[in-house]
Amino acid sequence: MDNVDLYLMHYPMAYKKDGRISITDYLETWKGIEDAKDRNLTRSIGVSNFNLTQMQRIWDNSRIKPAVLQIEVNPSITQEELVDWCRKHRVIVMGYTPFGAILGRKENAPAPHADDPVLLRLASKYNKTVAQILLRYLIERQIVAIPRSTNKERIQENINVFDFTLTAAEVAELSGFNSNYRLRTPAKWYTHPHFPFEKKNLTDSQIKYIIEHSKED
Repeated sequence: MDNVDLYLMHYPMAYKKDGRISITDYLETWKGIEDAKDRNLTRSIGVSNFNLTQMQRIWDNSRIKPAVLQIEVNPSITQEELVDWCRKHRVIVMGYTPFGAILGRKENAPAPHADDPVLLRLASKYNKTVAQILLRYLIERQIVAIPRSTNKERIQENINVFDFTLTAAEVAELSGFNSNYRLRTPAKWYTHPHFPFEKKNLTDSQIKYIIEHSKED
């Protein structure tokens, strides 16, 4: 490859030297990232795991606007309002965990699952795998899909999604599975004042248990 684009991706919660999560306001952190852009240390700067309120706040209080937002997106969590906001403000959306729990990562996850008739029908129609259908779904929504794999064959399969297109009706059909089910909710951030995800009414002991037993990264 002659040209390589390097993307450094991290979460919005900064860490202290002792490993604890910093509670510094992310607007302060963003000023430092703007400085890096001013010094030509990076071409573009963006954020990850920000909700709509946080995106609007950083947009209203920044010199340099975020170029990208990285969030979990798949048919189980379509994030339509946030994606629409980003499209309106010309912020690129990068969708991590594009397969969600659909490929069987959690037994108690809501539909769809890999053997769902809708997914199997689309896979058969286009002679593709279910995984490829899910990646193409994001592409049709103008979302940059970022699947993760160390398997050579799987990586090649993930790349081979540009020789077909889903119809608008098929994209809508897949979006109809939305249940706002989030596969990844980093529990160690739960008590952070800027925790970006939905919170439940949990006791301190329940939060401690979740953090100690969480397998999410």
